[in-house]
Amino acid sequence: MIVNTQGIVLQTVKYSDNSLIVKIFTRKCGTISFIIKHAFSKKTKQPATLFAPLTILNLIFNETSGEKLIFLKEVSIVHPFHSIFIDIKKSTLSLFYQELLSKLLYSANAPEENLFDYIKEHLLMLDATLEVAPDVHIVFLIQLIQYLGYMPELNFSIDTPYFSIESSNFGSCFIETSHFLSKEASFYLYNILKNHHYITPNKKTRMELLNGMILYLMKYNKQIKEIKSVEILSEIFRV
Repeated sequence: MIVNTQGIVLQTVKYSDNSLIVKIFTRKCGTISFIIKHAFSKKTKQPATLFAPLTILNLIFNETSGEKLIFLKEVSIVHPFHSIFIDIKKSTLSLFYQELLSKLLYSANAPEENLFDYIKEHLLMLDATLEVAPDVHIVFLIQLIQYLGYMPELNFSIDTPYFSIESSNFGSCFIETSHFLSKEASFYLYNILKNHHYITPNKKTRMELLNGMILYLMKYNKQIKEIKSVEILSEIFRV
């Protein structure tokens, strides 16, 4: 069956001297591994430069049941990024997104059109924005959790101000471990989940929530053992 769909590049691996294996999250078919022959040849119509991580592509291919590696018939870029790979904050965010998404969507084997559209629109927004908000990646991560179906219980109140990563809800008890969020980080999480306007908290609270949400994802996805690029984010977003 011939498939015409869009895709977001998750990961590329060099294969032999002149080929690539490219893992792409597609809108219609989930995550697929493609083999790109002669990707480094000057005469190829599918050069390696097309497959930079997070690039949004138009793809035409013949989907064959049981094939582990698929050949692309046609490929083109939907939207050339203008600033993501040259702005220091945006390029750091792209490293984080690429590492996160390549693990989260490693084996997505069904159409996830709403999820795909959300990721695509976020990348286009990031490319177009002039001033990068210090918590744009945290909002992205939490909204991503919602699209993946891992929504926490929204039972925040004065009596239940602490978020428990283990129980996926807000409670009255707080234990000083990485599996409980402080009152400040819990309130911050609740505001994002409810799409409220809020004053962006300090770096310490932002990092607490970011690390907490990565732990939260680890409960549901065994591909995520750590996200190394978080350390780079901490350096770039200093305040």
